[in-house]
Amino acid sequence: MDATLKRLQIAIGLAVSIGALYLALRGVHWHDVATAAREANYLLVAAAALLLCFTLLLRALRWRVLFHPLTDLNPWYLFGSLNVAYLINNILPFNLGDFGRAYLLSELEGISATRSLSTLVVERVLDVVTLLLFLLVLVPFVDIPSRARWSAAILAAVVATVAIVLIVLSRRRELAMRLVDFGLRFAPERFRPKLTEMAESALDGFSVLANPRLAIELAAWSAVTWLGVSVVVFMGTEAFSLDVGFAAAVFLVIATTFGFFVPSSPGSFGVYHAIVISTLTNVFDVGKNDAVSYALIIHLVFYLPPMVLGLGFLWKERQLWQRSSFLAKLGSFQREQIEPISGTPG
Repeated sequence: MDATLKRLQIAIGLAVSIGALYLALRGVHWHDVATAAREANYLLVAAAALLLCFTLLLRALRWRVLFHPLTDLNPWYLFGSLNVAYLINNILPFNLGDFGRAYLLSELEGISATRSLSTLVVERVLDVVTLLLFLLVLVPFVDIPSRARWSAAILAAVVATVAIVLIVLSRRRELAMRLVDFGLRFAPERFRPKLTEMAESALDGFSVLANPRLAIELAAWSAVTWLGVSVVVFMGTEAFSLDVGFAAAVFLVIATTFGFFVPSSPGSFGVYHAIVISTLTNVFDVGKNDAVSYALIIHLVFYLPPMVLGLGFLWKERQLWQRSSFLAKLGSFQREQIEPISGTPG
């Protein structure tokens, strides 16, 4: 991809972030925002940040299950690589964090990078399905806008269909590879071996969900992880005395997580704030100044801890990753601008 197109993508992301931030902050009284910030309970905010770190550990432990039948992966490497992904996404364009953590883990553990990447596809499917189920549970308790309901229904249908097809194909591998070979006849010959390897790894990844015991275990990990994130958001709303309840916190998690699919600047600045402020004011009748104050602080709660943890991991394990080709591979992906699997995790 040429440099002009890359610069255009960066410019679009920045424009979306700036535009979203402008719309979100229009008409705000900054004196009232500052007052709300001063009166917040920062002990509760600090507790929320600590709980967020724990939810990151839960995500790392779930990630470990996705590598089945490999069971001896180092949880510290998984946890560190996950936080490095957030660090990368928060400071670099193009959301390279998923590629970064997959390749870093492959270097640290000596596993296939393609296999590592395949687990991230399954991870995203689990996240989307879990949050959509949460949204279904929220219907009796939250007046969800009709547009959001229809969007969620369409997304649920698409994700469920893709997941079911891939799970079935993972159990009928010979048929799946015949279909892959047929499709690859239209691809350039030099790309076929790598694409075949990627298809095999994707089938390996989804074969985990074809195992009932592992599927239940992963569903449990996913539910607990996202409930933990929802508690983090709820603690934030309580710290700012928004009095919106736990259901509102879950809805905020769903709205902001799906909002990461919107092109924006690194760290989703602007877009994240706009979604939080709009949701609080339009759905839960929170005053705009209080919503702005909360959005600015809660974004830091989600933004800073993973960066600190990621930097700490890179520093502690610097002798390992400095000897690897991790940075070279990450730089290559950034230059080629290969689209990542998804936006910033959680």
